[in-house]
Amino acid sequence: MNTTAPVRILEGQAASDHTQKVLTAYFSELDHRIDGGFDPDLTESTSPEQVTPPNGDFFLMTELVSGEVIACGAVRKLDDSTVELRRIWVTPDHRGKGHARTLVRSLENKVRALGAHTAVVSLNEEMTEGIAMFRKRGYEPVAPFHENTTATVFLGRKL
Repeated sequence: MNTTAPVRILEGQAASDHTQKVLTAYFSELDHRIDGGFDPDLTESTSPEQVTPPNGDFFLMTELVSGEVIACGAVRKLDDSTVELRRIWVTPDHRGKGHARTLVRSLENKVRALGAHTAVVSLNEEMTEGIAMFRKRGYEPVAPFHENTTATVFLGRKL
């Protein structure tokens, strides 16, 4: 029987040491997966204030028993009606267990809590799993909403 350890989602984690560690691992994976590599200094940066209430939030998903960080994601208000989902990542050892869907549902709930009704996300076309997940959740192509050097796919959904 394939069982998944219980998880919890911690909000308000923009400035935590765990967040910096998980983002380093995420950026390393992007560097290996994206043709031409990934340089976080060349992408649109997000300050901790942008992903801290009332402007947004940063979530970490951990295994309940061990406390191991297994995923991350953030929301950032673009305007009163639109919030961007950012930095959504699940560690390789924990993929295929539904954690990304759980995390995205929590992020979408935060979008609503921030008073917005549209969620948008940007990805690189090589992030095929993420694109497929968002498309299954009803996200459709939208106009680019920032000038990130690696983002090539822009999706959005009314919540």
